[in-house]
Amino acid sequence: MIRIILNDLWLDVKRNFLTFILYFIVYAVIVILGVQIALVQFLRDLQISGKDYSAEILAAMESSPTLQAAAVSITAVATILFLWLVLRKMPIRLAMPLYVCAVGEKEKMHYLRFHLVVKVILSLLLTILVQLFMSGRFFLLGGWMEMVVQLGLWFFLILALNLRTDPGNRKEALEAAPDMVTEKSEEVIAGVYWFALLIVENIVFYTLAVTHITWNHWIFLVWMLLFAVNALIAVRCSSPILSYMLSYEKMYYPLPDKKE
Repeated sequence: MIRIILNDLWLDVKRNFLTFILYFIVYAVIVILGVQIALVQFLRDLQISGKDYSAEILAAMESSPTLQAAAVSITAVATILFLWLVLRKMPIRLAMPLYVCAVGEKEKMHYLRFHLVVKVILSLLLTILVQLFMSGRFFLLGGWMEMVVQLGLWFFLILALNLRTDPGNRKEALEAAPDMVTEKSEEVIAGVYWFALLIVENIVFYTLAVTHITWNHWIFLVWMLLFAVNALIAVRCSSPILSYMLSYEKMYYPLPDKKE
């Protein structure tokens, strides 16, 4: 099973390789420009004093926790955009042989859940690697509470981004016979409303880090309550979204013949 899933993901990567390279270039440019904008006042001071830019920037980044937090936060924002673009090209799909062979819905759901788990793990690894490459670090703060919250936020964010199914011929069906197409409400909840909630939560977390708010157990408890809400949304949406993939007819609608 793992071989089938990895092969499916690899085919997506090969099919969109040049597009992914372009996305990464745009991502790198956004990070570099964002960090430069964050250091604009510092750069002006260097211009006045005539000092070497690169050496002074590195020295400031090493000595200033605020600049470090700002750089990591900017990288995180760009990483969210990068993941959103990449994962749009790699939706969850049921392997075509499973539609035609004598496999029950239980086995198909097991495959889809395992596919989702693999994608979440690989996406999390990709997130950590690209942030380490661009900013030199992933965890913004050193305390265990902050690290748990940051990792939890990224887990739920990546899960929400991966709850995107293969659209099939939905676009063509909406144009040809819109009454036949059913609304995927859970996917809308996960892809729009839950994703927006997670963006707000990430903004709050990174703002707390940049402003050097002292963490305590009460702040950590609030985050745990928010994570409980996120977990409920994940449980509520995941199974219906995956079960949508079980029916070939819901993925590929029988389109009426076009009139000449």
